Amino acid sequence: MKKIIATLIIVAACILPALAQTESVSTLTTTSFEVNGLKVIFKPTVKEVISVRMYYRGGNTNYPANQAGIENFALKATTECGVKKYSANTFKDMADNYNINIGGSSTYDYGNISLNCVAKYFDLGWDLFSRAITEPTFEAGEVELLKAKLLAAISGSATNPDDRIEKLALKSAYEGTPYAYDPDGTEVSVSALNADALKAYYYRLLNKKRMFLVVAGKITREQLEQKVKAAFANLPDALYEPAVYKAPQWDGQKVLAEKRDMATNYLNAVMNAPVMSSADYVPFRMGINGLSGILFSQLRTKYNLSYAPGAYSVLQQMPYAMMYVSTTNPKEAAKIMLTSLDRIKNSTLTPAGLRDMKSGYITSNYMKQQSSEAVTGNLGTAEILGDWMYAERMPDLINNVTPDQIKKALNKYIAGLRWSYLGTEKDAVGLLQD
Repeated sequence: MKKIIATLIIVAACILPALAQTESVSTLTTTSFEVNGLKVIFKPTVKEVISVRMYYRGGNTNYPANQAGIENFALKATTECGVKKYSANTFKDMADNYNINIGGSSTYDYGNISLNCVAKYFDLGWDLFSRAITEPTFEAGEVELLKAKLLAAISGSATNPDDRIEKLALKSAYEGTPYAYDPDGTEVSVSALNADALKAYYYRLLNKKRMFLVVAGKITREQLEQKVKAAFANLPDALYEPAVYKAPQWDGQKVLAEKRDMATNYLNAVMNAPVMSSADYVPFRMGINGLSGILFSQLRTKYNLSYAPGAYSVLQQMPYAMMYVSTTNPKEAAKIMLTSLDRIKNSTLTPAGLRDMKSGYITSNYMKQQSSEAVTGNLGTAEILGDWMYAERMPDLINNVTPDQIKKALNKYIAGLRWSYLGTEKDAVGLLQD
């Protein structure tokens, strides 16, 4: 589980205006434009590292459950299994020799192929990147080697309790939706894939109406446009209808338990959350940050029931929030989690508390996201979820949040919980009773 322990970090009250001033002085304007029908989102910076990502919309909605993992496998294979000009080994050697970081992957809502390199070697990096997108060959031997790595990772994830309970939670909470299956796939689904299947899938995915490019770093718009025109002039152009998402609305409480004999039990609870375009989005996330701080204070500091409890929210087409704990006493931990949730939903922040919460939120969720790679990730995710400009407006949105907005957002979306439990059977008895 990618645990983000969003504890409240008290920093100087001047952090918000100082951040805004730094942004206005040192950051150039982000723009978007089209080149031969391909959407490009571009943020020029003074950073020597240039980050480029080609996004593919759809994620899990692009394939059925029995093909789970096919997109992730295919996108990884574009950079690891050869292109027309370079064999797989030559491609890898060129990237390694010049410290060019290039790779592909897919998740629930989108896939991407990414490039990160210093400006000095950008021409070479761009050549590898663009060829991986337009002319991957899926060399059969290399595909089988990559498959073995992916199967090993899937097997390892199944035995990792943090990973297992997160996937268990999503499978339970999103039953009947594309989020119910893991974008990494299963051992059965991935084992069935071969080079021909990956190649056929990828070239169906290759469609500039489904794709968009995000670039951040030390390059001019003119230079970028020239490269995009030369590399992607012949991208296929076909009809693309985005999937329609309908998030399940949870009420009441349900528990999905998986028995496993371990020294420590794992427990989490999934709850509804607002989409990024909602006015409730930032207030809700700040409220979840506050919940994480309360859980840490109660479960670790006060009662010593867990080493690293917390809560976080996940930004997706069907978003959710989650609180989690690992403990030897899950029944008592669940009671405290519910009490903490009620506390954050029914309390009203003081002006000083709100100021500290904003500072903590900025520190843990924004100031650490300023590398070129983080910029393209943030802009791309925002574009997938509706509009890349949400990412640009985030500091102002945070500044404008009020205590009443936080309280209303939490109460509006948190009506029910979907619990998941991984641990011994005896400790699960009566988990949510009294």
